This record gives sequence, C-alpha cells and structure tokens, in this order.
Amino acid sequence: MPGVSETRTLDAVLSTTLANYREKLMDNIFDVYPFLSWLNGKLGEALRGSKRKRVVDGGESIVETLLYEVSSAVASYSNYGTIDTTPQDGITQARYSWRQVAGTIAISGYERRVNNGDNKIVDLLKAKTKQAEMSIRRKLSTDAWGSNADGISLDGLGTILSTTAALGGLSPTTYTWWQPTIRAGGSFAAAGLNDMRIVYNTLTFGEDAPDAIFMPQAVFEYYENTLQPQQRYTDAKAANAGFQNLTFKAIPVLFDRAATAATITFLNSEYINLVVHRDADFATGKFIEPDNQDASVAKILFQGNMTISNRRMHGRITGVTA
Repeated sequence: MPGVSETRTLDAVLSTTLANYREKLMDNIFDVYPFLSWLNGKLGEALRGSKRKRVVDGGESIVETLLYEVSSAVASYSNYGTIDTTPQDGITQARYSWRQVAGTIAISGYERRVNNGDNKIVDLLKAKTKQAEMSIRRKLSTDAWGSNADGISLDGLGTILSTTAALGGLSPTTYTWWQPTIRAGGSFAAAGLNDMRIVYNTLTFGEDAPDAIFMPQAVFEYYENTLQPQQRYTDAKAANAGFQNLTFKAIPVLFDRAATAATITFLNSEYINLVVHRDADFATGKFIEPDNQDASVAKILFQGNMTISNRRMHGRITGVTA
C-alpha cells in the first residue's frame, strides 16, 4: 500500500495532468452538440470567426446593457434652430444570476493500487476525465435548451424564447420590446416553409438577421423531405467543421439532438453570449483525499450563464408536425 508521501506525489501528478488537459476538455465539451459548438466552439469559429464567450472577473450578477428605443432627440434643424437636448430613455440593463455546474473525478485507493504505475494511472485518469467530460457536456446541452425549472440551471432557450417568462430581471409582459417572436406551427408539409419565411423576415432588419436555425432531428427530416434534391444546399463552413446541415436563405439549418421537440429555433449570434467567471471557466482543482474516504477527488467547476442583449432578435416556431 502506498505511503502518504507517495500518495501525495501521485495526486500531484494527476492534478498536473488534469490541468494540462483543461483546454482539450473545454473543446470536447463544446464541440459535439451543434448549438453549444455554434455558441462557443469550432462551429461558431467556422461560421463567424469567433466564439460568443465573454470572460468576466466578478460582480453580484452578470449585466447586459440593452438598447430598446431610438433617441427622439435626433431631428433636422436649420441655421440657428433649437437643438433638442432632452435626456433620453431607451437604455436599461438586464441582470442575470450566476449559475454553477460542478463535475468530479474520483479515483479510489483500490483503483490506484490495481493500476499501479504512472502509465496505468494516467490511462485511468483519461477514462475518468472522459466520463466527466461527457457528463458535463450533456448537462450543459440539456440546460442550454431548457427552462431553468429548478431555478439554479442556465437560463436556457426555453426561457429565452418565451413571451411570458421573466429574463434578466425583466418581464416581457411589462416590457413588450423584451419578447421574442413566437409563431404557432403545424404540418410542415402544408405550411412549414411559409412559417419559416415569416419568422425569418420578422427577425430581419437589413443585414441584422438570424444567422443559424436549429431543429430536432424529426423536424430537420421534415425540412429535408420538403426540398427537392437539387434544392438541398449545405453550408460548406459548417460541413467542414463536422456538422451535417442544410441551408435556408443562405444560413445553416442544423439538427441538435438536445433541441426542443417539434420546434424550429432562429438565433442571431450578435445578441447571445456565454458569460463565464474567470476563476471558474471549467477550472480544474487539485486531487485531494477526503479524511473519511480511501480515494482522491478533483473538481471541475463552471460559473456563468447564457445571456441575451436583444430578446426580440430571436424566434421560434412551435408545434411542428409532419
């Protein structure tokens, strides 16, 4: 049985190995599900040249400044005409709560002893890290599409794309400019393309328009079946990033296995962010032995939230059937 100093040395090796794997860990978390990859992975980099992650140092909450109204003080004038200097409203703030996610990697004394030797124990660590990676990825993807039903998960798209749920401390029933565009759908074969045109056009203001559309697999197949083979264009950048897609009005249409059933989701990346705390950006802790267990445990910590700076630039079609 290893002594205390030997155990501590091995814990240090494991801690260093895990810390060195952190960047790869983040890539693997964000580059499987299309929405997460579009938000903060290789798909977003391929399509936009950047991720939508913002790292901040702290604060009681995450603050997004919102511009919801143009200035009424902008007007023509002539010669010595009076210029309106009235202070303007039209700017406010949304305040998002911090959300936290933790994963752990535990190696028992038994596992350490039967995997004696640096190479074997590092291989065991890789397997354990892969398990944690998959678990965190599934958790974040589920939360990103969810409605924060437990009050402590991410403010996901289920909340963001609601005309009644408060978001960032603002009620869309009080502030109608804080409402997304929601359209009731039905048979895709009968009216799906027309519904998509209406929502896309409603969300388009010149060059400011949705730049990605997400569907669950069944709806993606409805869309695919509607198109003639010669109409099934794909976005080369998304395809080269490894994501099956079609296009609609020259933007990628992707299916995400975590997407909300029977929906079509339209998003504009200019107005959505993943904000993370600098000290908990999938931070990996050191392996530590609890006093009451024959094991070493390390934590992977995330603190952040999804934020929106213009809710009305996103939309969804609901109730989509074949």
